[in-house]
Amino acid sequence: MRERKVVSLTALLAFLLSTNITRAQLPTATVLGVVRDSSGAVVPSARLTAVNVETGQSRTATTAADGSYRFSALTVGTYEIRAEESGFQTAIRTGLTLTVSQEAVVNFTLQVGAIEQTVAVMAEAPLVNTTSGSLGGLVNEAKVAELPLNGRNYVDLTLLQTGVAQHVNRSPTTTLLVGMLFSSNGATLRSNNFLLDGAIMQSYTGVAAASTSGSTLGVEGIREYRLITSAFSAEYGLTAGSQMMIVSKNGTNTFHGSAFEFFRNSALDARNFFDYKTATRTRRLPPYVRNNLGGSFGGPIKRDRTFFYGV
Repeated sequence: MRERKVVSLTALLAFLLSTNITRAQLPTATVLGVVRDSSGAVVPSARLTAVNVETGQSRTATTAADGSYRFSALTVGTYEIRAEESGFQTAIRTGLTLTVSQEAVVNFTLQVGAIEQTVAVMAEAPLVNTTSGSLGGLVNEAKVAELPLNGRNYVDLTLLQTGVAQHVNRSPTTTLLVGMLFSSNGATLRSNNFLLDGAIMQSYTGVAAASTSGSTLGVEGIREYRLITSAFSAEYGLTAGSQMMIVSKNGTNTFHGSAFEFFRNSALDARNFFDYKTATRTRRLPPYVRNNLGGSFGGPIKRDRTFFYGV
């Protein structure tokens, strides 16, 4: 009995320790790199600060003995990163846009000088993924907002990714397969995992990100998402086909919102071969009228601290 208690306590301790070191499936990004001086030597103990321009929230880090640093679990958005060390000019990287599941490598080279002097880098070449071999694509905020969508279903944009093919349910008796169904690189329909802000979100049949009514979140509530179709890392699981990380919109230090009316009318449609007027049907086309209205609004409750956003 005593041995069982020891084994149970050991297993519990191992579980608690493993939960601390396991990487979560979060809708965040990572910034990492190395800080060096003008001669190429690493600069240990340099202080770095990452500030989210949209919300004002900041994180700090210190370089290790090899000059490396790492900011993990940063919310997506636009950042300013500052590197400081006594005896060197402060280096600032501005305009850094982080997307979901991105690992951005940002290296700094500090110049000798007074700490009050700053060297700001306003623009650089686009960041290239050098830390992961995963394949897939990003549907950013501009694509979600500007690309035309019949029905305003953001999942339709998944078909823009390489290797993704839509599955059309042609059985009139099958009501379980609701939502937009797709296969990634030939995998089965149940091999797609959907994560909304880190939480699993898919239908009860496990084949789509839809409710039992077949509806999904509107594009007004989605900021961006990334679809990983191959060679995803061990932090993801449950399925072997694809992983979709969805980030919802959130409030910032400025008030912002939108209003829309999604309008569709048969008067705007083209006539097919069988649509013509008869003695009993005087309309040129079958009647069809659809009006989908809505909006969103968000902003600060307490600046740099608390925010709200509603759809």
